[in-house]
Amino acid sequence: MPAAVVNGSHPRALPVGPVRVLSSVAAVVTVGVFPVFLVGGLGVQLQRELGFGAALLGGAAAGFFAVAAIASRFMGWVVERIGSRLGMRIGAAGSALCLLGIASVQNSGWLLALLCLSGLPNSLAQPAANLLITQGVPANRRGMGFGVKQSSIPAATLLAGVAVPAIALTIGWRWVFVFAGVIGLLAALAVPSLPAAERSTKASSTAASAESRFGALLLIAIAGGLGSAAANALGAFVTTTAVDVGFSPSAAGLVLSLGSAAGLTIRLLAGVVADRWDVNLLRLITIMLIVGSLGYGLMALDSPVLFLIGVSVGFGAGWAWPGLLNFSVAKIAPDRVASATSFTQTGIYFGGSAGPLLFGFLGEHAGLTSAWLAAGVAAIVAGILLLFVRPTGSAGTP
Repeated sequence: MPAAVVNGSHPRALPVGPVRVLSSVAAVVTVGVFPVFLVGGLGVQLQRELGFGAALLGGAAAGFFAVAAIASRFMGWVVERIGSRLGMRIGAAGSALCLLGIASVQNSGWLLALLCLSGLPNSLAQPAANLLITQGVPANRRGMGFGVKQSSIPAATLLAGVAVPAIALTIGWRWVFVFAGVIGLLAALAVPSLPAAERSTKASSTAASAESRFGALLLIAIAGGLGSAAANALGAFVTTTAVDVGFSPSAAGLVLSLGSAAGLTIRLLAGVVADRWDVNLLRLITIMLIVGSLGYGLMALDSPVLFLIGVSVGFGAGWAWPGLLNFSVAKIAPDRVASATSFTQTGIYFGGSAGPLLFGFLGEHAGLTSAWLAAGVAAIVAGILLLFVRPTGSAGTP
């Protein structure tokens, strides 16, 4: 019998390697967060041409995460019914259209509206990507798979930084969004075809197992929200604080790039550790959050050297855990990956939205030192909450 039809596969559904799956996941997830990070990275150019202040810029970023938080649970339900491949395609195409729309805006109102709207396709692509990883990556490589997926986010910040001198300051900021939109359309077309990815995933459950799983996922969602609230302040306020402690504006940008590179590297290494050793993922995340809080504490000190160390530790530990968190949720609910991860992602999105706003408010009224110390406390509380999570079985749904 031809290999293509073994196990009832469609003749055209040829095996797709994990590398292609992860390449597609990385591309789609990166495109999904491009709107918020590109707007942040090109904030100076956008503010100069469209005439708005820092408050609107921060509000627009918060709106992106708030919309994603509100839609996340529903989008997980959608993915379970349309399949991971179609979910990723729609998500990438939707993000691409938003990026192309931002490239043509003529006022700050449309920028705000489109950036908030772009939270919708991102909230669809995230659970779809999580589901595709479990469908197309072997079980002993999924830790690395989730690490690759989550490394797309610091990669997006790096690309946003590179886009400023390479494109925005040469041919104009609008072309950055045009190129990003084209990449999004190509990413949508390149999502691989897997037999399982074309199907919806409906599972039955008992009330008892659903209730026990809901408790675990609720704690994870709350902890993820607190950890995200602390971590998202890194991308928003590292450069500002760096200048305050003595770095030049150009050096402050390099500090942010260093932190992003540290976060990207540790996310990948954490996935390798999860695959090679039978570690308790939630306990490992607790350790990372506690260590990350030490980084936030160092960033509160008025010392360039300690601040640089703090940024590396903060990004490398305090913001390197999301891949492990999604992997742990996928293990808790292997039959409902899209639904479960969309549930916990809701908390992460809310934290991502509220964290920078609260940090900015505290920094303005009590000082950046107090704000970074508060971020450290939030990370510690998040780590402690994870100690109370008791995963119980794999049946049920949140």
